[in-house]
Amino acid sequence: MARPKAFDHDETVLKAAGLFRRQGYEGTSVRHLLDELGLSASSFYAAFGGKYELYMEALAAHAALEREQLRLGLAGPGAFKEKFSGLLTSLIDELTSAGGTSSLTLRAAVEEAGTKPEVLAFLSRYLMGLIEMVGGLIAAAAERGELRLRHPPEHVARFLLFGALSLGFVAKVSTERATLTSYAAMVLDSISGDPTGPHTPNQTNQRPNA
Repeated sequence: MARPKAFDHDETVLKAAGLFRRQGYEGTSVRHLLDELGLSASSFYAAFGGKYELYMEALAAHAALEREQLRLGLAGPGAFKEKFSGLLTSLIDELTSAGGTSSLTLRAAVEEAGTKPEVLAFLSRYLMGLIEMVGGLIAAAAERGELRLRHPPEHVARFLLFGALSLGFVAKVSTERATLTSYAAMVLDSISGDPTGPHTPNQTNQRPNA
C-alpha cells in the first residue's frame, strides 16, 4: 500500500493564509481548506487540530512575513519618507489589482478581533511590535536629519501604520486609484511638515541648552 504523500507544514500554512486572506475565516470551510491544501480530512486534523487552530497558525505566519517585508522595505538605503511612500504605492497596487485583497492581519482585525479574544490579543502584540520597530527607524531618520518630528517617533509610527492599514478600509468603499492615492498623500503629510515652522521638541531631536 502506498504511503500518503508528505507535505511541507510551513508551506501548507502559508497556502491556508492565502485562502483565509481571500475569503475570511467564516467564508472558508474545512472543505475549502482540504481542496486548497490537497489534504485528506484525517491528515488535516492530525496536522492542525482543526480550522481555528490552522487559522491562528496562518495568521502568525502571515504576520511574520508582513513584518519582515516592512522591515526590509524601510531599513534599506534611501530616505525614510520615500521608502514609506513606496510601501504605500505597493499596497495601492495590490488593492486596485484584479482580485486584490488587503492583508490577513487587517481582515482579522475587522472580522474576527471583536469576537475572538485570542485573535485580538495576537494582533495587539503584533501591532505593538511593529510600532516599536518603525518608531526606531523613524528616530534614526530624525537623527540623520531626514525628518523634523513634531511628535515622539512612537506616536508617528503608530499614525503611519494605522494610516497604511486604513487603506484597506478605504478600498472597501472605493478601489479608485485616485482616492487611495489621495488618502496615502495625507498620511505622508504627517512627516512632510515645513522644517522652518513651529516645532515641538521630543526625545529624538531635542538639544540641551548651551
